[in-house]
Parts: sequence; C-alpha cells; structure tokens
Amino acid sequence: MDMLQRWLRPPYRLSILACLAAAALAALHAGHAAGSMQQAGTPSPPTLACAILLGALALLLWRQHRLALRLQALEQLRAEAEQARLAGEQHKARAQERLRIGRDIHDDLGQHLLTLKIDLAMLQTSTHDAAPLLARQLAMMARNIDLSIAALRCVIHDLRPPALDAGLQAACDGLLADFKRTTGIDCSCDYRLDAAAGSAHGPLLYHVLQEALANIARHARATHVQLSLQQEGAALACRISDDGIGLSGSPPRLGCGLSGMHERVAAAGGSLHIESRSGAGTTLRLSLPLADCEEATLLHD
Repeated sequence: MDMLQRWLRPPYRLSILACLAAAALAALHAGHAAGSMQQAGTPSPPTLACAILLGALALLLWRQHRLALRLQALEQLRAEAEQARLAGEQHKARAQERLRIGRDIHDDLGQHLLTLKIDLAMLQTSTHDAAPLLARQLAMMARNIDLSIAALRCVIHDLRPPALDAGLQAACDGLLADFKRTTGIDCSCDYRLDAAAGSAHGPLLYHVLQEALANIARHARATHVQLSLQQEGAALACRISDDGIGLSGSPPRLGCGLSGMHERVAAAGGSLHIESRSGAGTTLRLSLPLADCEEATLLHD
C-alpha cells in the first residue's frame, strides 16, 4: 500500500508521463523520417509503436485516477471511523465518571444527611413535650433535611438512573407502564437492541424518553405512543411518536428540556430531530453512533 501510494504521488506520475511522452515523440520522429520509405496507406512500425505507447499512457493515467479516488475515499472513511471511536470512548468515560460521582455522593453526603436526620428525630422525641417552640424549630430543620435528601436523590438519579440497573429494555418498559397508568395513554414498544448496544447510551436514551413522555402528557392530547429502538448499521436509532395535536410553529418550538437534550445528544456525537404538523402528531428521531463500527473495504479492482 505504501509503495502504491508513493508511485501515485505527482512527481512519480510526472516522471512516468515524461518518459512515455519522450518515447512517443521519438517514435513519431522515426515514423516521419521513414515515411518516404513506406507504401501509401501502410502505417510504419514506429507509428504503431507510438499509438501503443499513447494507449498505454491513457490506460495508466485512468487507472491511477481510479486508485487515487479510492485511496481518498478510504482515508476519509478511516478518519470518520476514528472520530466515531474517539467520541464513543469520551462518552463511555463521561458515563463512568457520572457513575463514580453518583456513588461517592450517595456513600458520603447521603450517609451524613441520613445520620443527621436520625439524630434530629431522636432530639424531637426527647423535647416534644418540654419545649413546644424548640419542637417547631426542630420540625422545620427535619423538613429541610428531607428536602435536601430529595434533592440529592434527584442529582444521583440524573447521573445514573437506578432503573437502568435492570437494563435499558426493562427501564423503558417501566417508564411506558408508569406513563400508561398515570395518563391512560396506550403505549407500544419495538425494542431490537442487544445488550451492548443498549448499554452504550442507556442514561441518555432514558432521559430522552422521560422528557418526551412528559411533553406528550402535558401538551400532545394523544391516545397512543410508539417507541422504537433498533440498530441501523453503526448507529443506534430511536423513534418516539404520538398521534396527538402536534406542535405549533414551523419549525416546532422547543422547550428547555428538549433543548437540553439536543446539547446532550450533540455531545455524544448524535443527532436529534423533531417532525410535527398541527393535528398530525409528533415524531422524535434520535441517532447515536456505536463505538464498534466496521470499516468497508474500498481498495479493489
């Protein structure tokens, strides 16, 4: 491959062209000098040699052009595959870091808050009848601790949803079941991902589905929601559609939640598009790259 690329470089091509052109000119000159010795209508051997050389030159340049185009396409494909691999590694590293931070917060700060809540409950029990004013203040402190614990759980949940411990498919089924129970909207799911593809972007897909279902419950007035998750080549494709009233505006106006999803998806190297028409429902399409993508072989005859 290196030898072929070296011979395709402009200096070598020019050298080959110059040699063939010189040979062709020499053959033409010899043919012209011997023209008077040939019969009319009969090509001389130098003329035939010149035609053969020119044909060989044209064929060589054509093949070099084809090989150069294929090499360029192959290099572009390799560059895109390398970018996708780096994006996948960065996404995996971010997911692992979020998981570590969530564990540290739960094990350290969460335990401190829980211990403080237990101590405060014991203090409330011992001072409830003795000092009513102190009891009210302790009750307010206990409520603030409960709010802090709830906020802490929300932070941990955002870093790594606990529902994903059972896998992405189970998490999606749970979300859809809760959504149907609370809203009465019928749901269906077409899940066609293996374990590796499902875990590659699990938290991101889970949050996108959460946000999409919340928007449908608030605005869509839908009677049915369809979720589709499948692998398309080296990408993961997600589609969430409803049969509601659609979004107003062209293009549809996005809220803060979906705008944030756009940023998260872009950071993961993917794309998110929303298709909606008034009275015709809304479809959210999400595409995310998978780390293991196969490189096609382009350099062949």
